[in-house]
Amino acid sequence: MSRIDSNRALYESWPLDVQEAVLEQRVIKDMTYEQVEMAVGKPAAKTARNTRKGTEEVWIYRKGGGGSGLGGIPISVGTSVGGVGVQRSSGGGYDGEEYEVVFVDGKVVRSTFPQ
Repeated sequence: MSRIDSNRALYESWPLDVQEAVLEQRVIKDMTYEQVEMAVGKPAAKTARNTRKGTEEVWIYRKGGGGSGLGGIPISVGTSVGGVGVQRSSGGGYDGEEYEVVFVDGKVVRSTFPQ
């Protein structure tokens, strides 16, 4: 609620369906950057991709995961003949949930967040 309380006047100026989505921490079509940020927070990363229809701005959100590792180094542990083997993973892949919010011209066109 603090995310709404700190921007109450702005929040109350938005259409009711947007207010409801922000309150429920959902992303809906046609939301603006500001509305998405109030609903689900700042993204972990932002990127752009070119499509046949133009440029899309993609905000990436990550939940959970974090992987196991030592000092941020991903590792994997397995058994082998004669004992236990520990190996550093070469990937740096993210193993939690990842969601995308895609904007075109400053408005959400699609999202992988649960509705």
